[in-house]
Amino acid sequence: MKNIWNLGIKLKIGLGFAFILIIMVSVQYGLNKSINNVIRSQEELLTSTKLSTEIEAIKSSVIFFESKMKGYVLTSNDTLLENNEKYLNDIVLKFRGLQKLSPNAEQKEAINTLVSLLNKQIQFTDEVIFQHTIDPKNAVSLIRSGSGKKLMSTIINELDKINSIEEKKFEEILAKNKKYSHSVKLMDTSAYIFAFLLVLTFIGFLYSDINKRQKLEQELVIAQKKAEDAAIVKEQFMANMSHEIRTPMNAIIGFNNRLMKTNLSAEQKDYVFAVQSSGENLLTIVNDVLDFSKIEAGMVKLESIRFNLPDLLHSVHNMFYIQAKEKKIELQINISENVPQYVIGDPTRLTQILLNLVGNALKFTYGGAVSINAETINQNEKQFYLQFKIKDTGIGIAKEKIHEIFNRFTQEKSDTNRIYGGTGLGLSIVKKLLELQNGTIMVDSEKDKGSTFTFIIPFAKVNGLHIDTSIKPEKAGEPFTKHKVKILVVEDNIMNQKLAGFMLNDWGFDHDICSNGNLAIEKIKNNNYDLILMDIQMPGMNGYETTQVLRTQLNIHTPVIAMTAHALPGEREKCISYGMTDHISKPIKENELYNLITKHLHLIIEN
Repeated sequence: MKNIWNLGIKLKIGLGFAFILIIMVSVQYGLNKSINNVIRSQEELLTSTKLSTEIEAIKSSVIFFESKMKGYVLTSNDTLLENNEKYLNDIVLKFRGLQKLSPNAEQKEAINTLVSLLNKQIQFTDEVIFQHTIDPKNAVSLIRSGSGKKLMSTIINELDKINSIEEKKFEEILAKNKKYSHSVKLMDTSAYIFAFLLVLTFIGFLYSDINKRQKLEQELVIAQKKAEDAAIVKEQFMANMSHEIRTPMNAIIGFNNRLMKTNLSAEQKDYVFAVQSSGENLLTIVNDVLDFSKIEAGMVKLESIRFNLPDLLHSVHNMFYIQAKEKKIELQINISENVPQYVIGDPTRLTQILLNLVGNALKFTYGGAVSINAETINQNEKQFYLQFKIKDTGIGIAKEKIHEIFNRFTQEKSDTNRIYGGTGLGLSIVKKLLELQNGTIMVDSEKDKGSTFTFIIPFAKVNGLHIDTSIKPEKAGEPFTKHKVKILVVEDNIMNQKLAGFMLNDWGFDHDICSNGNLAIEKIKNNNYDLILMDIQMPGMNGYETTQVLRTQLNIHTPVIAMTAHALPGEREKCISYGMTDHISKPIKENELYNLITKHLHLIIEN
């Protein structure tokens, strides 16, 4: 029974209808059978009534025939013999009808006897009439002899006998008919009762299923609420982790960069480079985790802009050139002639994919070469299909592990992380970014001989001539001397305050520094600033609230660049929604910050 209740609603309905159909067919069959019995009984009753009626008619005809014959003898009235043949024929026909109507063997025997008696009666009548024509006295004597009366009495008795049998049979038929009618009524009532019970049972099934579904829906709502709460907790944890790691990392990497610019001994340079490498490795891990979180949350927004593809590839090559040279690895770049100069797509995501793959190739290669290859493998009226190959002569991947390397947190061996570092997220991020751009990736590798990662991405074609109108930012370290510039830095962390101050001094920007939003409002009210660098998480009034006050209450439209240690999905969009102009994530790289500042200063000057 439990198994029935656990069936799906559609199967329950199907089984219910099938069961109802079987029962209803059975009830209908029984009902039809009872009705047929009633009909048959009614037919038998009708036949019996007809038989009784015929017997009485025959009896009357025989008596009438005898009376006519006696009247003729006594009165010599010839008119009494008229239609005599017709009466005789009618009586014979009626006897034949009795034989057809009566199915009873005893009745048939009595009818045969009657036929014999009737023949004797006809012979007797013929004899009387014959004697009357010779001598009427003989006819009278023959009648008075009692033979005819006795014969007629026998005929009447036989007719009464047949009628008696038929009356008894009539009573039996009536009893049977009553029984069959009662059966029909009972079956009909049973059908209604059973149908009602079936409807109740079916409603019970539906009610139970609805309750079960409602319970499941409630459980799903609770589970969804728990999942949403868990997602919020996860997002909050990621935000806090990002902020707490990136804030000190900003100071560590920033000051270490400044330290690298000073005069250092060879030993000190080794220490500084070690700090720089460790800091960048830690930052890479944090970035990988956050990137994967963005992709899983569906918060990665793809751009569709025009960019110079060969320049992007050369930029990636230049990024790794020093690293390859230090490892004594030849870093090659091969761009086919059929690769277009300009395409429309997302250059940031393409760069991220290439950085992951080229970075991995260099990480797992100790000698030989790493090559970046690009070619167009297909095109149509709207798109180029570009194929990129990152080939290395490194440690390779075992055949049985190739299908696992794109899984998150997966590396070929358990000690790979300890030996080479990394989170095991890089290739998973690459695969997901390619899927977002309708791209594909394949890998071909042989242990200890190297690997080749091949990926294909469709890029839209550029219509018309390309005109490069992008601003050429000045290089970091070259003072922006065209105009006197004053910048406000709103930052609560003392180390980051000092770092920002040093960088702005190097670039020749006049600046003020304050530690929270309330102080920033007061300074902005009393000073004119060309640009504001705004931290997000601060005691008191945070960066979001401060920017809203500037935009809505003070009606100040000075560019505000958010400097945030949060790097979660949607963080940049959130900053823009609060009225900020742009966004940069910590740890801040000098070149990136300088380019961002000069970009907005150029816009101010041009306007």
